[in-house]
Amino acid sequence: MAVVGFPVVRASADVESRIISAIGWINGQKVSNVEYVGFARGNDPDTNRTVFVEDQALVALALSDYHSTHNDDRYDNLLNVAARFINSARTPRGDFYEYYDLRTGRWLHAGDFYSWNAYAIAGLAAAAYKISSKDYSQRTFWFPIEAKLKQSVTIFLGNQRDDGAWAFHGTSTTAREALTRENAVFLVGLLYLGLFESQWGSPEQARLYGQLAEKTATWIFSVQENNTALATFGGFPHSDTNSTQLSEENGEVLWGVDTYYSTIGVLLPQPSPSIWDARRAMADWVSGFAEKMRDSYGGPYNGRTSTSLNEYPKTTRGAAWMLQALVDIWINLGGPRYYDNSQKSYDWIVGGNELGAELQQASSISGVQGGFYESISAGTVDRTSRTDVTASALYAFVRSAFVQVPEFPRIGAILVFFAAVFGVLVLTRRKIRNRCERASSCVW
Repeated sequence: MAVVGFPVVRASADVESRIISAIGWINGQKVSNVEYVGFARGNDPDTNRTVFVEDQALVALALSDYHSTHNDDRYDNLLNVAARFINSARTPRGDFYEYYDLRTGRWLHAGDFYSWNAYAIAGLAAAAYKISSKDYSQRTFWFPIEAKLKQSVTIFLGNQRDDGAWAFHGTSTTAREALTRENAVFLVGLLYLGLFESQWGSPEQARLYGQLAEKTATWIFSVQENNTALATFGGFPHSDTNSTQLSEENGEVLWGVDTYYSTIGVLLPQPSPSIWDARRAMADWVSGFAEKMRDSYGGPYNGRTSTSLNEYPKTTRGAAWMLQALVDIWINLGGPRYYDNSQKSYDWIVGGNELGAELQQASSISGVQGGFYESISAGTVDRTSRTDVTASALYAFVRSAFVQVPEFPRIGAILVFFAAVFGVLVLTRRKIRNRCERASSCVW
């Protein structure tokens, strides 16, 4: 009897294999000299010997969340590389350098409250809490790091205004600006420092960080557009002086809102803003921003004002942070609406975009594939790859794996599969019918 085989259709790589590939790419970005080891910003001659604090913080965030959600410590060696580098970037004053140039052997840009300080605090504070919660043996590594972070926050306190906003020093001017994204990132750092103190330190210190977080959240929530009649409803502005709403920044703002919602109750008995205020902010952001600021494929439009919409470039980092935000909103609020929205962002990154382009194909300095391309513009893919983009996508994918966001084969592969199956069934039925006709009888 002849056996008719069904055709094999290879599905796209699932989220777990994508996570492993992204971690492999980050490992392939490792560079060093006799003093420092870190992950280079990019893979081109201009960036393959520069190591940025922000990038290391995002790597630490992603890898600590991988350990926490997967109960898997196999990549903690890479996490510790990032943490040690950030620790080395801390100045005697307590702030952080922006980056280190291996070609010149010099640290660059420090001496004030710049935006990258928020990432350094948030990335290390989140990692310190998550890893210390999971692995008692690693507390000797993370406890001293947390102690230094508290010292850094102390020297930054003079930068918080009476309205709760943290005023960051500009990189191109001396003007100070309350950057909404960086305020949200710093909020995450304050919350995790508070959790750390609540678990292993001082209740008074935990309450202090809770109060700083509460004050920060008050300002962040106040700048969200709440007028439903406006085209900018639900979104957050770039800063207190620039009302442009950018997708890349808004997703990170929601990281702060999500974290506040899930943790502030541990630190303060009756916080204001309340968790109900945070729920409203999340729901308004989804309906007013996330669902409006994407194309028919789920790709993030670049930004908007009250009178204009800027479609391009649609950035991978923007899609990743919107994905992360929507996943965590689904965890916090529940409901298929938020889950379905997160699926759209995920699909756009892995090839369901307007160009049908797989965005996880970049090679690292060492030639390992698994990094993410920068963006899509009209008709083209920007194939630049940077560590901050891949680390952001990695974090979003780790969150996606946590809630089991699935990955399906592209629709073309599905159609090929079912067409092939139908053809095999027709062929099989004909063979059986012919055999029955020759035998003059058959049972159907």
